[in-house]
Formats: sequence, structure tokens, C-alpha cells
Amino acid sequence: MSNDPIPQWDQLPDLTWTEKLAYLTHQFLTMEQTACKLTHHFEQGLYIRDIHIPAGTLLIGRIHRHGHVCQLLEGSVVLIHQEGKKEGFHAPSQIITLPGYQMVVHAVTDCIARTVHPNPTEERDIDILEADIFEPVQPLLQKGKQIAQGLLT
Repeated sequence: MSNDPIPQWDQLPDLTWTEKLAYLTHQFLTMEQTACKLTHHFEQGLYIRDIHIPAGTLLIGRIHRHGHVCQLLEGSVVLIHQEGKKEGFHAPSQIITLPGYQMVVHAVTDCIARTVHPNPTEERDIDILEADIFEPVQPLLQKGKQIAQGLLT
């Protein structure tokens, strides 16, 4: 999460969408991070994550292993995806993702977003849930580092 303006995705050299996200994730983690309050809720068979995103924040989420529901409960964002940007994405709204989805948003206003994940075992340990929900971050960061090094040479 960064308070930097939206990068010009199309100005990165011939990189795939995945490579662009790896590179930008690596670059963003070298910058000061914006605090975003994350709260966890549990309902029967569900694990729900709410995140409060300050206006002006660019958020690159983690790669999700499973499809899930993403809801914008409050605020307005620019949704950035492989085909470009979707301006004017306002609450209340919802999308349903596919496995491998990685959220990239620029918060135009203060926002509250929610992701809803199946939790058939009623697990309450956040570390266990996150290990199931998200792909490991290290391969993404390593790929981003390699791309950054290649761009500098």
C-alpha cells in the first residue's frame, strides 16, 4: 500500500500483467507504507476481511488461490486490471473473482472494502486461513526483484 499516484502501467517495458504486478509490488515495498486497518469477522462457513483504505492510497493485494467475493462497502476507487483501469467504481458494488486474482485499487476517497471467503472448517486461526487463501508472497517478491534488476541493467 502506498500513497503514490497510480503508476503508468503501460510505460513498463514489455512485461506481462503478472510481471508488472511483481515488479510494482517489489518497488512499493521499498516505500513508506500506508496503514490500512484490517478487521476479521466470522459467520457460519465464512471468513470475512474488512479493510479501511485511506483516500489516495494505491493498494496491491496478494494473489488469491480461490475465487471469492470482493465488495466495496463505502467510498470510490479506480480498479486497475489487466485490460486497463475502471474509473468510478463506487460503493455499494461487488465483483466475484477467479482463482489467481490480485486486487489493485487506487482509493479516490476513504473506502471500506470486504472480501468474503469460504471457511467450511470454521477455522479461526488467521495464519492458517491466510495460508489457504493467499499464494506465498516470496516468489512474487523474488520475481519483482529480478525484473527490477533487469530494468536497471
